[in-house]
Amino acid sequence: MTEDHKDGQQFLIARGGPFYDLQLQAKLVRRQDLKPALRAALFVALSWGVPLLLSLLAGTAFGPLAERPFLLDPGPWARFCVANGLLVLAETQIENNLRQGVRNFFSGPLLPEASRAAASAAVAKALRRRNAPAGDLVSLFLAIVSSFLLYHNMQDQPLASWAATAGPEGPTPSLAAWWAVAVSNTLFWFLAARAFWRHIIWSMLLADLSKLETRLVATHPDGHAGLGFVGQYPNAYVLFTVAVSCVIAASVTHEVLHGSFTVTAIAQVMGLWLALIFAYFGIPLAGFISLLANFKKRALRAASERGTDFQRQVERKTFGKNLVADDGKAMADDELGDPGKFYDAAKKLSPMLVTRSTLVPVSAAALLPFVAVAITQLPIKELVPVLKRLLLL
Repeated sequence: MTEDHKDGQQFLIARGGPFYDLQLQAKLVRRQDLKPALRAALFVALSWGVPLLLSLLAGTAFGPLAERPFLLDPGPWARFCVANGLLVLAETQIENNLRQGVRNFFSGPLLPEASRAAASAAVAKALRRRNAPAGDLVSLFLAIVSSFLLYHNMQDQPLASWAATAGPEGPTPSLAAWWAVAVSNTLFWFLAARAFWRHIIWSMLLADLSKLETRLVATHPDGHAGLGFVGQYPNAYVLFTVAVSCVIAASVTHEVLHGSFTVTAIAQVMGLWLALIFAYFGIPLAGFISLLANFKKRALRAASERGTDFQRQVERKTFGKNLVADDGKAMADDELGDPGKFYDAAKKLSPMLVTRSTLVPVSAAALLPFVAVAITQLPIKELVPVLKRLLLL
């Protein structure tokens, strides 16, 4: 039994894997402390601070030497400064929330004794996936491929850019650009791909847990038969969502500056991005949605059947017989409980674990970077109704 797995209650998604072990050796993290602020500052310094310094030395950080200076380029700001920092800070937020979610399965009465061993096995399998080198290696491979593609795109950079310098055969990537490609961009895509893989691990764990027998009850006050806490997990991804949204919004900003994006196009991108965010956080809950939908059908059927027996019992007491299909049986000695409240509760039971209360925070986080872009093209008075519609308010 490892230090982070005791009866499934210490599910630490941000630990494990070669990258975590490397940070342990470099004392960037401790087993009991991820040191998010320190690592975020270090990664931002490496990915954004170094090319800033190089562009300052080249005179292309700001000023007349570059039509697109480094400090006015939304791409480096979004990917190398904001996103790299937030992706690191988000690890602790995500880990704490997901750990509490798994703990809720074991600490309450939700799991019957017969399901606890299978639940612990599911958590152990998820931790093995987390610790496997394949996730980090694939993430690194994807990051290198991304940087290779970025390098080829930078061949067409105009000379009046922080990313280009004059050469005998025309513009070539500057020192700042070389660093941005080799280090900054690689680090961003590695962190993003690694976070995506950890989300897949969480999704597979939820799928395994949704197959277990659970002590669901239709009248549970959370309105989800006792599983309402599972649908709260998207709120842990607020910083992650802002980080990724900033990168996409930076691309939109680039198009806006070149006049190729209209206000309508910005709104369409915002709507599409919001739909992708809903799918990203909703698909992992598909197993529980199916489980709750089937349970709701069973609960309504059982309540309906008992309702028939109860109301016929009341009818016999009132008239001494049943008015239709009277079987002549004597009234039962045992009083049947009225299933009316149970039926009403089952009818209101929602299989959809992701609700408005869970979607609004992460939706706001997804749209926040786009608002900064849209506000330059649209009056606030016209922007607010658009945002309200997108936020399902």
